[in-house]
Amino acid sequence: MQKSEADNGNYYASHRAPAIINHTLTIGRVFAEYKDNLVIIDGENKKEREYLIPKSRVDRYGNKEVYLNISESSLKEFEI
Repeated sequence: MQKSEADNGNYYASHRAPAIINHTLTIGRVFAEYKDNLVIIDGENKKEREYLIPKSRVDRYGNKEVYLNISESSLKEFEI
């Protein structure tokens, strides 16, 4: 992960950062950080999907977006 201000506390969650895979597909927003994981929820008003993704899968953080190193086909394994 690229070092940035994201390393300080709950930065991802406090900004409700969009979570992006494949550099183009938004899968939801970061709503919380739990231990070494990000809680990502797709659909703010009506929760459609929820993911628990390890912070180690964050590729980079930029423009208040979180880019994840996860393929679309393996996304199901992080669903909660």
